Amino acid sequence: MSNVKFDEIKAKHPEWSEEQIWTAVSLDMQADNVITQKGEDIDSNDLDIIKEILKGAKIWLEEVLPDIFRKVEQFFNQLLASIKEWAEKGLKYISEKIENLLN
Repeated sequence: MSNVKFDEIKAKHPEWSEEQIWTAVSLDMQADNVITQKGEDIDSNDLDIIKEILKGAKIWLEEVLPDIFRKVEQFFNQLLASIKEWAEKGLKYISEKIENLLN
């Protein structure tokens, strides 16, 4: 499957696996969707916004790339279960988690 966002993320992180890249793509696309729906003045630290992005990304992967989803489902479950903890650390935490996803 060819995707511009996939290619951009792969170029930035050539060492990442396909699962890591598609996870980042799904999060990026869902963040764009939420911003489009709610407007650019949303609070990126709002836990409801973050949950909406995570849940949307999870659903997208499950529907569009089920093989990838099966490999990263636990990652999403862990993020959603510990959302308050990592939200305090900032969105950089998600990027670090993606890097460590399959390690």
